[in-house]
Amino acid sequence: MRRTTLVIATSAAAAVVGVIAATAGNGGTGGETMSQAPHRTHSTGAATATTLTASDLRNTLNRLLGEHAVLAMNATNLGVTGSKSFPAAAKALDRNSVALSQAIGSIYGAKAAKTFLDGPFQWRAHVKFFVDYTVALAKKDATGQNRAVANLKTYTVRHGDFLAGATGLPKLAVRNDLLGHVLELKNQLDAYASGNYAKAADTYRAAYAHMFMTGDLLSGAIAKQKSLR
Repeated sequence: MRRTTLVIATSAAAAVVGVIAATAGNGGTGGETMSQAPHRTHSTGAATATTLTASDLRNTLNRLLGEHAVLAMNATNLGVTGSKSFPAAAKALDRNSVALSQAIGSIYGAKAAKTFLDGPFQWRAHVKFFVDYTVALAKKDATGQNRAVANLKTYTVRHGDFLAGATGLPKLAVRNDLLGHVLELKNQLDAYASGNYAKAADTYRAAYAHMFMTGDLLSGAIAKQKSLR
């Protein structure tokens, strides 16, 4: 793919921001941390918190996080080429974000779910930062790319601290795990945009597999914290 073909559709880029804005009413910036909320009985889609097992939790988080990586890479690959299917891909990605927040809320409560989803530099924010990076990459805007990467790095700290505070995991371990995820998605998009499809495909697989490591990390800590068997 020649770099001259990397033209982002402005309407498509705006669409993902619209998706986030339109669904923001489902979230918020509640200040309750996940570790402060009681063990709820909301449904995770697989089981209720009262019957939730460690295996249920692990399977749910692994599935949703793996889906996130796939949907995010699909969306940015479509976005950087200006595909008309980008808005639909962005909506699918946001539905996954909401499902992840609901899974968190099933354990830690509604306010924690809102913070996870819509808090400053939290989950939805990092999706938007990836869109910002995609737009800047398509326009060959180095300043915009650097700004988006800086925001993504801040996300790894802020969201990492949120998750660490909830689960009791070491902050640095969670931050580094999130940073690995961010760099894999960035590297996949860079390779795809430059036409290095072999590298893009290899990185795609690695980024997907990494999400299961993240799911295992989080679910293990939560299961221990909540005495799940």
